[in-house]
Amino acid sequence: MEELSPKLVGIDTMNFWIENSRKKLLEVIKRCNILFINDAEARELFETPSLVAAGKKVINMGLHAAVIKKGEHGSLLFTDGKIFAAPGYPLETIVDPTGAGDTFAGGVMGFLAKTRNSSDENLRKAIVYGSSLASYNVEDFSLGKLMNISIEDIEKRYGLFKEIVQF
Repeated sequence: MEELSPKLVGIDTMNFWIENSRKKLLEVIKRCNILFINDAEARELFETPSLVAAGKKVINMGLHAAVIKKGEHGSLLFTDGKIFAAPGYPLETIVDPTGAGDTFAGGVMGFLAKTRNSSDENLRKAIVYGSSLASYNVEDFSLGKLMNISIEDIEKRYGLFKEIVQF
């Protein structure tokens, strides 16, 4: 395999690769910095019912972070010795959840690229930013809602999200 040259590489997998190319998939994951994976895939790939155990296995592989997506229930972020749990942004109306996980991961990576900071504190902010974007994604079919929002809309929802989780 060729070496990856970017400073920060994220990967998002799916059950097809877990079931058909598990060994190769694990080799590729080890070459990345951040793994995005949904809860069912994490349990399957790491052969454990515990999401905490799965997250720790990712970190033990040498990655900087593991992000386990739990759909409308939010996500778990694992870094070396730390766990951060973020809820999903509460919505009354959900039209189509297709692509929400990809929007979430793209939002996280976009925030990290924009800020050029992958510290634990900034990763937590990125998780909330990604969740804010994903919440817009599910409010319409396909990219309908995402095509019509502004950076101001995103920042406003990010602020509301922060208020929801602050205690």
